[in-house]
Amino acid sequence: MLARIPCILLCLIGLNSIIGTSMVMAAEDSPPKKILYFTHEPGTYHKYTPQLAIFRQLAKREGWDLTVMTGDHEAQIKKLRRPDFGKGFDAIVYNFCFAYSRDLEAAANLIAQTREHGVPAMLIHCSLHSWWPTFKTGTPGSLGPNYHGNAKAEEELVQQWRLKHGDRPFPVWGDFTGIASTVHGKSAPISMQKVKEHPATRRFPKAFTTGNTELYNNVYQLEQVVPLLRGVQGEDDFVVMWTCPQGKSEVLGLTVGHDVNDWTKGPYQNLIIDGVNYLAGQKP
Repeated sequence: MLARIPCILLCLIGLNSIIGTSMVMAAEDSPPKKILYFTHEPGTYHKYTPQLAIFRQLAKREGWDLTVMTGDHEAQIKKLRRPDFGKGFDAIVYNFCFAYSRDLEAAANLIAQTREHGVPAMLIHCSLHSWWPTFKTGTPGSLGPNYHGNAKAEEELVQQWRLKHGDRPFPVWGDFTGIASTVHGKSAPISMQKVKEHPATRRFPKAFTTGNTELYNNVYQLEQVVPLLRGVQGEDDFVVMWTCPQGKSEVLGLTVGHDVNDWTKGPYQNLIIDGVNYLAGQKP
């Protein structure tokens, strides 16, 4: 009986070795994360071309399977109307500025990629300052008695939507982003402070000061928003990074990133990398 014990132990050791090897091989064989990066070039107030170049470098470093959708401003808005443009991706990163766009079909279809199709989204900088007519430049109450949020949509747009889509939810961009923003401060350093431990901020230091860049305000915030980072610039103090559940998936907002210099800094690059990896890991 005693003589059989070493044999049993050897078998167990061999089995553990096989299991461990199989797990390593499975990890090595797992397909790369499929990431869609959506932007427009060259940008009027933003340098989207060098930012795209940096994102390509980060994607290569991480081994992501990267697809880039780019083009001029109006052409890119039209692409957002394609029903399944986000299909098959583990996460979508939006880095654009459509502040005055009144294209509700594009906004609604973009929102549907996350809420209905379950593709998580990362929204960078001016992506938060987009489709202002759906939540900023209108009047209170324009969305009717059944709407209980804080958006101020333009009545003309709401009427057009109702005529075409009936009771289908109006695409309120500020409600999709989780924190609505309508203006930014001067170009100056921002002291960024971590307010919650999260996979998307796992490598971010407790505090980090940017170069000269823009701090976005917080006009309203949904209850389900989870703040991750705050930014202080002079007397202004706002949430600059957060997560917000949206239907079948979620949104990760990051308002810092106007200046290309922001993108060259390790802490900022880590926010993008860790944010994308976190979101891609949420896709079932």
